[in-house]
Amino acid sequence: MTNLLRDQISNLLFGDVRFKSNRIKSLRHYNKKPPEVMVKISGHCKNMAHIQSHFEYISRNGQLDVEDELGQVYQDTDDLHQMAEQWCSDTTSTKANTRHTTHIVLSMPNGTEPKAVKQAARAFAKKTFAENYQYVFALHTDTDNPHVHLTIKNLGFDGKRLHIKKGQPQIWREQFANELERLGVAAEATPHLNRLLATSNMTPLKKREQENDL
Repeated sequence: MTNLLRDQISNLLFGDVRFKSNRIKSLRHYNKKPPEVMVKISGHCKNMAHIQSHFEYISRNGQLDVEDELGQVYQDTDDLHQMAEQWCSDTTSTKANTRHTTHIVLSMPNGTEPKAVKQAARAFAKKTFAENYQYVFALHTDTDNPHVHLTIKNLGFDGKRLHIKKGQPQIWREQFANELERLGVAAEATPHLNRLLATSNMTPLKKREQENDL
């Protein structure tokens, strides 16, 4: 058996699992600008009823899987309601406007494999939050852009509350893009200012095309 054939068989047996539709050899050979990831803080919940409604929304009233930081999957809204109650009862704050949760949306443009988005979001959440926070997430594919709703319980295991510093969302964008690239999915996390400068000299048509890619 030749060395070339042996290497090819080894790659097939032991190579990294990647999504075929999004496979890239190297970003240096990618002749089109990689699509921009989107990571945004979409809101917060301040009471149990609000959290329950939010869980109903991300689960589409129990029609979609909701996964927590331990990998457990929830499909029953009653279980999600109990989780919402537990998240609120654990807090030590008596303030009416206490934010019990933080909601993050992680998204990629149309054409990205939804399973890759979910897998990258799972890896991102585990590395970023699992050590100190409870969270749940669900994949939505009912819009042009596949996206994941990630809901984090703000009160950490260490008794401290989640505090999002200025500039943190951009760091999260870069981390999410890295997780996508690990799966062979081309992804970019250009800082907002750089994106503005890059589009400042574009024609209106080109700007619309660029916006559609984000």
